[in-house]
Amino acid sequence: RQMLSLQAQTSNIKEQFGDLNIVKWMDPESQSAFKPGRPIFDEMLAMIDKGEADGIIAWHPNRLSRNEIDSGRLTFKLRDKLKDLKFCSFSFDNSAEGIMMLQMTMNQSQYESSKQGRDVRRGMIQKATNGERPGQVPQGYLKVPVLDQSGSLVKNKDKIVTNTQPDPDRFDLVKKMWSMLLSGVYTAAQIRKIANEEWHFTTRKSQRIGGIPLSTSMIYKIFNNPFYAGAITHNGEFHQGSHQPMITIEQFDYAQRLLGIKGKPRQGTFEYAYASMMKCGECGCSIVGKTQMKKIKSTGETKTYVYYYCTRKSDKRPCTQKIYTSLDAIEKQIDKELSSYTILPEFKDLAIKILKRNNKIEVKERSQIYSTQQKRRNDVQSQLDKLVDMFTRNLLDDEEYIQQKNRLKIEREKVDSLLRNTEVRADEWMELTERVFNFATYARTHFNTTKDLMVKRDILMSLGTNLQLKDKVITLTPNEWLVPIKSDYKLLENAYLKGRTKEKTSSNLIEEAFPEIYSTWRARRDLNSRHPA
Repeated sequence: RQMLSLQAQTSNIKEQFGDLNIVKWMDPESQSAFKPGRPIFDEMLAMIDKGEADGIIAWHPNRLSRNEIDSGRLTFKLRDKLKDLKFCSFSFDNSAEGIMMLQMTMNQSQYESSKQGRDVRRGMIQKATNGERPGQVPQGYLKVPVLDQSGSLVKNKDKIVTNTQPDPDRFDLVKKMWSMLLSGVYTAAQIRKIANEEWHFTTRKSQRIGGIPLSTSMIYKIFNNPFYAGAITHNGEFHQGSHQPMITIEQFDYAQRLLGIKGKPRQGTFEYAYASMMKCGECGCSIVGKTQMKKIKSTGETKTYVYYYCTRKSDKRPCTQKIYTSLDAIEKQIDKELSSYTILPEFKDLAIKILKRNNKIEVKERSQIYSTQQKRRNDVQSQLDKLVDMFTRNLLDDEEYIQQKNRLKIEREKVDSLLRNTEVRADEWMELTERVFNFATYARTHFNTTKDLMVKRDILMSLGTNLQLKDKVITLTPNEWLVPIKSDYKLLENAYLKGRTKEKTSSNLIEEAFPEIYSTWRARRDLNSRHPA
């Protein structure tokens, strides 16, 4: 549109002032006329100072200047070396009165630019307040025009109204990138490599840029952007977005801890499945892997051995862990730990049957939780309303107001996230429970039969957290939903095996023993939202 406008202006100039000797057509200025220091404008005035030209033709005074300094330079030239100014859409008389009107016109242009900039900023703030991100949205999303009931574009002051929607070509892929990062298995660099080489991911294409693979800076922009957690930040303020989030605020915070304060990729190598997952139990340093090749003299065969050991790089805590722990020893300990949380397949089937009958109880309890969360949400909103009232009565300065408002908005978003999770879990709790039972039934078998290191890592991550290695012994904190299996399952299993030999009473024995244990199990499970996939 701008290029067509310039062509039209040029044609009009040639038509009106074709009798004048035009020394040079100046190239369009890339810099805005709102600020001084434009190279082409300075070049034009230099030509006048050298006597190479003695007049200027322009479409309108605002094409020459929209700032006070350049306006003053132009009007001073009219009293010095510049003979005349001519405009296509403005009448200029080279007299004292004409110069005064010229100054007023250029000042008016400066005012209009300032006002327009202020209006734009106000509009952007309002857009952010309404939950719509000003400007471009990040990868995985698109801005789509809003249509009315008749199918026509909705406009606001001649501007098309848009809302943010998932990009059908990229939303699921970017969400998968977040899942990979949050799993703790993949680094940002590895996710970028997989996206580019295996998925053939390309950035959203625009008029000038896009349509290219992810760069290193782009992958970190994705993982450092709270927009994916449903938040919009504008001018340092936090706003709740109206778009569909990919992750929760808690997951975003966790991702930032994974990436590190400066956004550096985590260290780790996938040849050693458990290296990046464990810390030294003595000094807290990273556990790394090492491969050694050994030739067996009796057979001439070369065998590969994998060992894990502490890097001992802590300056604050000296470490005496010089012991190497073999991969076999580590996996035997993991297998032993898994055996503590393994249940009989037939017990799983019976437990699921009983759980389905408790669906009404579960829904009722979820409704109570939802009601409590909604009350907390209302309390936070009430605090926000009171904060605005205090600000309007000048009881808070700008900095304190913004700081407290951001804190409350973040708190509100966390509560909203809990509300959404409760709504989803009210519908999906049975599916999640079945996943827990499937893990307890089959995880140990999968761990011992698979050769896929990623599967082994996933199983270990689902088993527990805070993995430590000390004196060749692995310790971990089991996930909450697994604790009742280790402490209470044997009682259930004994009752089940006893009842199985007495066909008439087997179901009664199990169902009498199960409810109390199940209540404990479910309560602990609810403390940990990370269920095995």
